Amino acid sequence: MSRLDRLVTLLDTGSTPLVRNTAASQLADIQKAHPDDIFNLLNRIVPYLRSKSWETRTASAKAIGGIVENAEKWDPNRFDRPPRIEEIKDEENGDGMSHVKSEDTGDRTDFKVENGLYNPDFLKFETLDIYSVIRNGKKLFRSSGKEYDFSMADLDPAERLALQKKNVMARLGVSGEYMEEEIVNEKDFATALNALPTPKIDTSVAGIPYRHSVSSPAVYSPMMDQSGVPQTPNEDSTAGLSKRQQNMLKRKAKLSAKNHANKVRVVDLATPSRRTSVVETATTPHPVKQENPTNGNGATQDYFSLEKVKEEEEGKIVVEHKKPVIVEPAIPTATNEEWPFERLCDILKIDMFDANWEVRHGALMALREVIRVHGGGAGREEGKSKEINDALNKQWLDDLGCRLTCVFMLDKFGDFVSDNVVAPIRETTAQVLGALLLHLPQDSVLAIYRILHQLVMQVGLESLIQPGHSLWEICHGGMLGLKYLVAVRNDLLVKDPDLLDGVVHAVIRGLGDTDDDVRAVSAATLVPIAAEFITLRPEAVEGLVHVVWECLSHLKDDLSASTGSVMDLLAKLCSFPQVLETMRVNASRDPTYSFANLVPRLYPFLRHTITTVRTAVLKALLTFLAIEGEGTKGWIDGKILRLIFQNLLVERNESVLNLSLQVWVSLTHALASLGSEKFAQEFEPHVDAVFTLLSTPIGAPRHPHAMDLSLFLRPSGQTFGPAPAVPRQVTPPSADASAPPPKRRRKSEKKEEPPQNSHNVDAHVMQGDVDLVGVECLMKMKIAGSKAFGLAMSLWPKEGRLAFFQPRLQAKITSPYSTTQLVGCMVVEEYFRNCKDGYESTFITDLQQALDSDRASSYRDHVPYLQIVRAQCHSLLNTFREASRIQPLRIPPYPVVVQGDAGAGPDAFTIAHAESIVGETFNRLKRQLPSAAKLMSTQNLADAKQSAEDAIATAKAAKDVQDMRIRSAVASAFIAANHLPKKLGPVIKAVMESIKLEENLDLQKRSAASVASLISTCSASGRTGIAEKVTKNLCAFLCVDTSEVPEFHRNEQFTDNILSLRKEEDRKEHADQAQFERDAKAARIKRRGAKEALEHLVERFGNKLFDAVPTIRNSIIEPLHKVLGKPGEMPKTILEPADTLGQECVDALSILRALLPKFHQDLYPAVVELFPLIKEALQSHYSVLRYAAAKCFATICSVITIQGMTTLVEQVLPMIQNAGDLRCRQGAVECVYHLIHVMDTDILPYVVFLIVPILGRMSDSDNDIRLIATTTFATLVKLVPLEAGIPDPPGLSEELLRGRDRERKFISQMLDVHKVEPFELPVAIKAELRHYQQEGVNWLAFLNKYHLHGILCDDMGLGKTLQTICIIASDHYLRAEEFKKTGSPEVRRLPSLIVCPPSLSGHWLQEIKQFAPFLTALAYIGGPAERARVRSQLGTTDIVITSYDICRNDVDNIVPHKWNYCVLDEGHIIKNSKAKLTQAVKRIQANHRLILSGTPIQNNVLELWSLFDFLMPGFLGTEKVFLDRFAKPIAASRNSKSSSKEQEAGALAIEALHKQVLPFLLRRLKEDVLDDLPPKIIQNYYCELSELQKRLYESFTKKQGKELAATASADDKGAKQHIFQALQYMRKLCNSPALVLNEKHPQYTAVTQELIRSKTSVRDPIHAPKLFALRDLLLDCGIGVEAQGNHDITTGAISQHRALIFCQLKEMLDIVEHDVLKKLLPTVTYLRMDGGTDPRNRQNIVTQFNGDPSIDCLILTTHVGGLGLNLTGADTVIFVEHDWNPQKDMQAMDRAHRIGQKKVVNVYRLVTRGTLEEKIMSLQRFKLDVASTVVNQQNAGLATMETDQILDLFNFGDAAGAPAPSREEDLGENQGLDETGQVLKKGGKSVLDEIGELWDENQYDEFDLGNFIATLQT
Repeated sequence: MSRLDRLVTLLDTGSTPLVRNTAASQLADIQKAHPDDIFNLLNRIVPYLRSKSWETRTASAKAIGGIVENAEKWDPNRFDRPPRIEEIKDEENGDGMSHVKSEDTGDRTDFKVENGLYNPDFLKFETLDIYSVIRNGKKLFRSSGKEYDFSMADLDPAERLALQKKNVMARLGVSGEYMEEEIVNEKDFATALNALPTPKIDTSVAGIPYRHSVSSPAVYSPMMDQSGVPQTPNEDSTAGLSKRQQNMLKRKAKLSAKNHANKVRVVDLATPSRRTSVVETATTPHPVKQENPTNGNGATQDYFSLEKVKEEEEGKIVVEHKKPVIVEPAIPTATNEEWPFERLCDILKIDMFDANWEVRHGALMALREVIRVHGGGAGREEGKSKEINDALNKQWLDDLGCRLTCVFMLDKFGDFVSDNVVAPIRETTAQVLGALLLHLPQDSVLAIYRILHQLVMQVGLESLIQPGHSLWEICHGGMLGLKYLVAVRNDLLVKDPDLLDGVVHAVIRGLGDTDDDVRAVSAATLVPIAAEFITLRPEAVEGLVHVVWECLSHLKDDLSASTGSVMDLLAKLCSFPQVLETMRVNASRDPTYSFANLVPRLYPFLRHTITTVRTAVLKALLTFLAIEGEGTKGWIDGKILRLIFQNLLVERNESVLNLSLQVWVSLTHALASLGSEKFAQEFEPHVDAVFTLLSTPIGAPRHPHAMDLSLFLRPSGQTFGPAPAVPRQVTPPSADASAPPPKRRRKSEKKEEPPQNSHNVDAHVMQGDVDLVGVECLMKMKIAGSKAFGLAMSLWPKEGRLAFFQPRLQAKITSPYSTTQLVGCMVVEEYFRNCKDGYESTFITDLQQALDSDRASSYRDHVPYLQIVRAQCHSLLNTFREASRIQPLRIPPYPVVVQGDAGAGPDAFTIAHAESIVGETFNRLKRQLPSAAKLMSTQNLADAKQSAEDAIATAKAAKDVQDMRIRSAVASAFIAANHLPKKLGPVIKAVMESIKLEENLDLQKRSAASVASLISTCSASGRTGIAEKVTKNLCAFLCVDTSEVPEFHRNEQFTDNILSLRKEEDRKEHADQAQFERDAKAARIKRRGAKEALEHLVERFGNKLFDAVPTIRNSIIEPLHKVLGKPGEMPKTILEPADTLGQECVDALSILRALLPKFHQDLYPAVVELFPLIKEALQSHYSVLRYAAAKCFATICSVITIQGMTTLVEQVLPMIQNAGDLRCRQGAVECVYHLIHVMDTDILPYVVFLIVPILGRMSDSDNDIRLIATTTFATLVKLVPLEAGIPDPPGLSEELLRGRDRERKFISQMLDVHKVEPFELPVAIKAELRHYQQEGVNWLAFLNKYHLHGILCDDMGLGKTLQTICIIASDHYLRAEEFKKTGSPEVRRLPSLIVCPPSLSGHWLQEIKQFAPFLTALAYIGGPAERARVRSQLGTTDIVITSYDICRNDVDNIVPHKWNYCVLDEGHIIKNSKAKLTQAVKRIQANHRLILSGTPIQNNVLELWSLFDFLMPGFLGTEKVFLDRFAKPIAASRNSKSSSKEQEAGALAIEALHKQVLPFLLRRLKEDVLDDLPPKIIQNYYCELSELQKRLYESFTKKQGKELAATASADDKGAKQHIFQALQYMRKLCNSPALVLNEKHPQYTAVTQELIRSKTSVRDPIHAPKLFALRDLLLDCGIGVEAQGNHDITTGAISQHRALIFCQLKEMLDIVEHDVLKKLLPTVTYLRMDGGTDPRNRQNIVTQFNGDPSIDCLILTTHVGGLGLNLTGADTVIFVEHDWNPQKDMQAMDRAHRIGQKKVVNVYRLVTRGTLEEKIMSLQRFKLDVASTVVNQQNAGLATMETDQILDLFNFGDAAGAPAPSREEDLGENQGLDETGQVLKKGGKSVLDEIGELWDENQYDEFDLGNFIATLQT
């Protein structure tokens, strides 16, 4: 399956929208790269528009949208000469008319016909009869039931399209009522005689074979070969049938037609419809009626037979071509004279009236995409003037506009989703109309407006409205059209006043409509143009506002679709002062419109089920509160106060809760402004109810505390009834849990339904359901309510405040419920905070008692915990009874009632009882057990005891938490009152405990604010010692989390590492992991609380912070000066275990990082003064200091951006280039890494400064730097496209700005291949480069410039060596020139290293000497003594050539040298990442790394990871992640039993890998770039086994088969080795029995004796047919044929052909040499090369063979002769054996098929039939498929590689081994990654796979108007 096949298939089979959309985007990319293939692509995609799947249709439309966006816009007049002024004047002075608009009646029609302006198929606005269309047109429902049509089966495609166009006109009803015939009638089974059969039309896409992109049953259509289509029986064939049998045939025909409906077809869109025949465009295929009822034999063809008349021919040879096959298309190619999308739109315009809604939907979406981009070119023709083309364009667009309005009139389909109806057809039609309106002139827009207005107002359509029914769908469609019209063409609202008036008139009519959906879309229509309406029609505001308020009062229930839209409209209108002023005036004039009457209409929506509605109501209330004037506040009373307070108690959405509190504050202040007595008067009746609700305890899990529903007030003024039980949603036992709920759609016909009760959205909160609502959510409500009640207390009249509230608060503070106590204390705290007129001391007295008294031993809301404890203790004692039959009297009694319960006495069960039971009682009873019972029950007793102890710990922890919260609230109240007791200890301890331990963030924030107030109060009152001590503790708490603040002494041993890559928590295995995680969580909580408190402190003191709180200043500044004050020096004692200076320095940087975002700007200069110290830390000796400084400076740059980034660019970034100081580079790179994560998009103006330096570090000699640079670059490069439009950042010097422009130019070249400058060789290479070789050098120079690395994987024989020599020689020269100028060590002279197979070392020396003789080259090969002699020259020569084996053995001598280029020739040798050879090579340090390999993937894609791990470590992630993401899915998809999901995963993985490595591989094939290279023909030459081979083969497989099957499933390495040996045995046996039959063979004796009797030997070629086959092949080639007759002896001496003979094994080579060449063909001359040949002599053998044509053959092993050699002297290649790895064979055969070869190269592969060798051939085919998919023709050069896709490559950067949220090391054996790259939990895959597809409401997000307008603007 090709890449195109996979992408097209994913449109339909992608498991997620992300997958489908990605496929759509990549299809668009293909069109961009290959613009001429646009119609081939559209051919493949259009059928999917008719899919039943919404996701498939949407993805297909997106693909079409991307394709047409990349297509050139059609303008046939773009090159027309503009008219001269004289011509224009002549025209004006002439007849005064243009030819197009001529009114001359004499030739008007003829002129229009001549110029294409008259087309009877086009509709016009002037003649469109709305009444007739609605009355007579065919209504469009979900499906009409007529998905098949027999009437057009015998028409050719051109006739069919014409008839369908007429049929559409008939369906529109313009010619009378549309009548339909029976689907199948009896005439369909009786065929007339003597009629011609339907011609066959081939619609396959030229040049692209269609490979089942959608799996579906075969569908017969007129487009297929009729020989295989079921034919209709004639009358004779049915005459003998009974009526019953004939009826059965009819039913079968109907069913067959129905089953074949809506199948995907391929259509050809390349030919315009007006000139050529058009393929069939109906949605479904049609059974074909052939008039000739007989087949070729005269026999009647059964209509229902599936038998083919003519079998496919067998024996045809399938030939695979490398180049695309040129196939003559069945339909002529377009002449490029008409709009390219004409034919596509013809098909879509028919499909938009199809009976199936899915077909209509797909067609409309595609039309939307085409018209959006290319609507301006529609209808235009080449050769016509611009005026005529403008008229043609208008005519075409007007026709489409008419058709779209007809859809509004006829469509009846609606889909019910959530709380409203969505009409997908009408919505999409409106979007197409919106796209169309962009291209229409004003008169056409107004014509469409008039039609839509009539549909809404329904003027003239009254007679069509039947009693009991309405035309609501038509009104709905018209309003949708108006909605898009006013949004897209709001420019006309100002120009045409009638248009605005008409739209407003329609909206007002729609808001008054009885249908809820019409009201919804009417409200939404006015929202985008509200500003224009208010400005242009101020006099109409009053009427509209009245209609909106009336509409609100008519909304019946929460399920009203229009509620949200009407509320949005009201909120939008109320945002204009003119509207509010109008309402105020109306209220003063007419009491009916007073605010007191209008605003209460909003109250029912306060608890609406939709969050946006509740938000809109609250915002509207805030708006009305802001209106000033008499009578505007009349609605503010106790009722609204109570309703808003109830909002605070039940609102779960945090933003709505905060908004409710804001409304409460405004309400209370507005009411209090009328006098505190007025406020008390209104609120007093409600105080007890709301305070009781507020103080309702929060229950425990599964033990809720319900609120008293009778205290809740409804908007009507009534209260709720008693609290109903809220049942849990439990799946019925009978329900199939595994089956997904069916997708159900209700019919679109609407009926009036009786009003229903509103759903109670707050039921779970009212029930106090902790499990569903959550403790955190309930606590937010308690806090909000406390704030509200405390504010109300502060606004109460001071005289009666104490008497009214003190008893109520006293009751709460002393309540037996802990939550109630907490609420009481928080209310008092809020009262103190808000009280402006002094507070009563009685409240302080109550608090003092709460502070001094001990906490209660138990709370009533903790009874569930104690009951659990008691139950566990009871279970423990029961275990004793059951274990040993202990008498009940020996077991001590314990209370039944637990402490805290309502009926509990002083002796109730307590924690003390429980501890006694698990302690003393347990030990005593255990001692009493008999030995046997003790032994048997030990485990049960231990488990029961552990459960009891866990329950006790849980209960105690819950009690401690509530104690801490109450004490903290009491202490916070003291602090809020600014009344600190003499003994501050309890107060400080209470709030600091909350800072350290409080898990609830909201409560911790309250405590943090209190601590800040406490410090401020102490500082102001002279208690500075307390303030300093508390601040110091907070600073210490801030640094306890080692994941944020590392420990100095624990990390002091790291000096040459980047600590960001080595977080010890991520690496270390902890003995008690659970305890470690608890400690880590506690540290995070403590740090969070301290950070909150210190931030409050920073904000409170502002620019006086360092003076008021010197502890913070000292904690930051002093340690930095002590440790970093002297550049290059550290305190000598810093490493002593007792010394804290190092840790203080790390803490100081961390404190500064945490608090700086809250610093006042006046403190920034003090921070800037620290820059030199922080820079010193960045180049510190210790990794931990560099880490802390990097994170700190990143935060500084995000806050003090100008000074920070200037310092970074001028002082920090140059450290990256410090070649001599590793720590400098590490610190700078680590700083940039953290900077981009902290600043996010704020870094955009500075991206260009960072990207090139980071790019250079991707080839650093240090592994840590390479890894983090790769990850950093991955993030940076995605921001580059966004950088261009950003203004210059302030504060940068002119020099830096010039540098930025220079960097910007480099980056633009990197991301846009068209800007890459061709590389001119600065040195004289003695060779003329071919064009593709020059492109290769350009690519290598591109990599060189940006310090990237790559694989040159050109086909064998294209000159990879020459291209490499060119770039190495050029770079050496350029570096030398630069060094002369600058003397920089960065460009000092460095040698380059070539690592190659031993047989190629001589080849490299020869090529360098031939092409670049000015370079010095050293061959570092030979024995140890020889290498030792030249070792001293390694660093002085230009190029060093060595072999892989020597590189492995002498790695310690090679690694110390720094190399400029490191080139791995035949680099696939390092494919095994575990091999010592690979690990040795990866230790080599080089500026540029290059791999040469014609076959970078040989067996599996994991090999590619090893290659890239050498090039750019981390680029493809760790090996484990790469395996999970790429290798495993690709391998799994190969399995024949793989599921569709596995197939998809494999396709996605291979596609993602291809895209990721795309710019770093350059691949060209010989047949693509070498026009003069003769072809290569590969043929398999099959042999049969000899009798002896068969006997041995069958014997082995029978005996070893079962054993091998068992061994294959084992994981034992030795077992696998046994399998390998068995496979080797069978391979050898296929060659010759002599290779396996030795003395150790069990049948050796028997076989030897038998051979002696038959007078043969095991080496006799008769037992090895391959040898005879080899002889015959050579003789056929003329090799070994003796001269005969009078032929000239010289012609016989030199054969016409010369051969390379490859074997795998040296032993087989011996047999070929001795038994074939010497015995059977003694006249053949040959040379031999195998592993025993001295590497230094191998090049000589090659030279001798190529230079001496009298040598017939070269016999060699694949391993030695298959790499890099140039053997063009041969033109025949014979493989006696085959490698599992197909690339090795490909490499070997291309030794002869390369540059310089003049003859056709024939490759013969000897294959033994029916053996293991055939399976090897099959495996080779799969491996080649994988390799060609990852590395394919998109890697052919810079122009096709799209190097701008570098932006996409690094999406996997998080997994690239750099610090990331998830750790690769934690991926278990059975874990993997999903399609988004997230880790799948163990066992999660199978569960997720079982979940069926659920109905997704989000699919309708595409109908959002804002999103649509955004697409039009782009």
